[in-house]
Amino acid sequence: MGQERRKMASKIGVAVIGAGYWGYKLIREYLALTEEYNIELMAVVDISNDRLERVSKELGIPKNKLYTDYKKVLENSSIEAVHIATPNETHFFLAKDALKHGKNVLLEKPMALNSSEAFQLARLAEVNGSVLLVGHIFRFNNALHKVKNLLNEEILGELYYFDLRWTAKMPPPSNCDIVFDLAPHPVDILNFLTEEWPKEVYVKARSYLRKEKGLEEMAHALLELNRGLLAHIKLSWLEYGKKTRTIKIVGEKGAIKVNALDQKIVYIDEYNNESRIEENPNNTIRDMIKHFIDVIRGERSPSNSALIGALTVVVLEAMRKSLENNISVSILR
Repeated sequence: MGQERRKMASKIGVAVIGAGYWGYKLIREYLALTEEYNIELMAVVDISNDRLERVSKELGIPKNKLYTDYKKVLENSSIEAVHIATPNETHFFLAKDALKHGKNVLLEKPMALNSSEAFQLARLAEVNGSVLLVGHIFRFNNALHKVKNLLNEEILGELYYFDLRWTAKMPPPSNCDIVFDLAPHPVDILNFLTEEWPKEVYVKARSYLRKEKGLEEMAHALLELNRGLLAHIKLSWLEYGKKTRTIKIVGEKGAIKVNALDQKIVYIDEYNNESRIEENPNNTIRDMIKHFIDVIRGERSPSNSALIGALTVVVLEAMRKSLENNISVSILR
């Protein structure tokens, strides 16, 4: 029934702004969903002609749909939705301009580099009646949905603490610190699984490669939630070995370990016996895009709302403040 309704619904014109590593993946998924979701990728924007040439050659995007000037895309009334996947420092002004032009926007994380700008975007979308979602992609991860259900069923009893590890060995992204670039995912996952926000944070971080404050490549963060629940987040671009995106949750009746990459779940009972919890892995990028289109059509309520995105930025700001002043910082009190 859902697919039949989409075919009957008017086609939604979409543009992707940013054709780098992540934007390329997004473009591929929008193309794959053309028929199923009755959408049309009408434009791809990037300041690099080389990236646009690659998109054209490898993904078959016609040259007349490629732009280096995003404003031409925003002026196109046939384009109803814009997905922004550009460097972090450009998110605010690109999203603001898109919303002012009446576009629905899916904005990659972090939605802005400070909470004032993040809340401005949220309010602008509200006033204009536009959809504004944030690319918190792990909200669409089947394994994490399964774990959220298990926690709601109190499989672990009282929760004690979370341990989240987001590490890899890779060159640090240009002009990025690891807190604002990498921490949005684990911070958002904590909120997704608990429906709570940290009330206090303490962070230590170092810039070993670039040796410059504000460009840290590794960090350890301790976050306190309500009822004494603690979370430790390890972030690193310096970690040898396999890329890790893992969550471990420890409670009075056992623990759950999740690999968010391969979506494998392991349950450890109170007798220290391990067992697999089966869940079918999904294409999280594709499901996030589907959700975006469904919200535009009024078929779903937003999971990754602008409010979620803005409050995530509030936490990131507190983490930076803790790091810069070597103090614990209270949040939302």
